[in-house]
Amino acid sequence: MSDADCPDSEQERLEAEAVTWMVRLTSGETTEADRRAANSWCRKSVAHQRAMEKAFRIWNGMEGLRDSLIIPDRSGEVRGQTQRTIRHPLFPSAYFYRQDWWVWKVIVAAIAVLALSYTFQSDFLIDWRADYSTGTGEQATWEFIDGSIVQLNTHTALNIAYSQKMRRVDLLQGEAAFRVAKDLSRPFIVQADQGTIRAVGTEFFVYKLDRSVLVTVVEGVVDVTVPPGHERPSSSARLKSGQSIQFGTNSGLSEVKDVDLGIATAWQRGRLIFEAAPLTEVVEEINRYRSGHIVILNDTLREHLVSGVFDLDSLDSAVTTIERTLPIASLHLTDRLIVLQ
Repeated sequence: MSDADCPDSEQERLEAEAVTWMVRLTSGETTEADRRAANSWCRKSVAHQRAMEKAFRIWNGMEGLRDSLIIPDRSGEVRGQTQRTIRHPLFPSAYFYRQDWWVWKVIVAAIAVLALSYTFQSDFLIDWRADYSTGTGEQATWEFIDGSIVQLNTHTALNIAYSQKMRRVDLLQGEAAFRVAKDLSRPFIVQADQGTIRAVGTEFFVYKLDRSVLVTVVEGVVDVTVPPGHERPSSSARLKSGQSIQFGTNSGLSEVKDVDLGIATAWQRGRLIFEAAPLTEVVEEINRYRSGHIVILNDTLREHLVSGVFDLDSLDSAVTTIERTLPIASLHLTDRLIVLQ
């Protein structure tokens, strides 16, 4: 797979995986099996290799930070940084240093943010060509010319294309809630990735995630259709109030699931509600609404269950609550980058 053949979501996944390998290779606990696995990962495709090369280019550009950063150790005392040179498993000319465990994982967290910076550039292009859009933490409501109402959640963009025969909306990114005005002569259709959501006089949400689309019906009925794809036949499903379904770029429709509409619609009331949700899911949601980024560097920590109600206008307080109630250590590099370990 070349870069030209690699869609944005796939490229983002590969770069995130490359950063994960950086964490493992610089943890001080690297085994020969780890090095062989990293080598094997890099050789899967040109895209894999270039993702790792990008992580190392950013790493090399942070030499000044690596040399000057001093971080408290697990006991809270400031430690000096012992360092030794480690050879990259695939690129013999690339070297990096091993330092204090917090130093390394914090630096790699910074790399994780920087390595995915291209997504912000692509977001700018999406917003530029969108008819309606919101920024991070913003929400907005508009009424279309037919009386239908759309509410855009954080970081969302869409286009509209109305004609005499059809009312079409293209969801470019993010999440939108639609309250559709009845017009039997013109179906209301939302296009998201390769899926089509069709409704007449109903209320529903469409949320475009990185590699899938989630559809939730609040009132009425919608039909969701996914065209045939690689080793996948065409499929469709009808949803009613209180149901949701998901589909991906390379997969068909999931099973129809019942949902708690109180939780699903909480963002419209300015809240996020979680009931025994994994911390990784909670952090992903907070990252959607909050400027900056929270990074989890402990795999075990990701599965800690979190329950709570958080106000969207005070998500820093939500982060503080998580820090105080879970057995974690945290580091605020800036007000925009928080590392959980």
